[in-house]
Amino acid sequence: MDNKDKIIFEDENGNKQELSIYLTYHSETFNKDYVVFFDEKNDSELLAGVIDSNGDILDIESEEEYKELEEIINEYQEENE
Repeated sequence: MDNKDKIIFEDENGNKQELSIYLTYHSETFNKDYVVFFDEKNDSELLAGVIDSNGDILDIESEEEYKELEEIINEYQEENE
């Protein structure tokens, strides 16, 4: 994965980690913005969250959102093979 965009992720304990953005998208279905990111030390695992109006990353709330996200990731990977 060769993406140059980075985010700083801070966990609930205040630990910060620099992660690379894999993709971002807006869902018309849920009217939310999402970010998919990864740790370059373990680029086989993708993480995802909702970007709120303050730019904070929040947990995804429903199984339906995860299903849509999975479809978006699969389409993105097919287009970029």
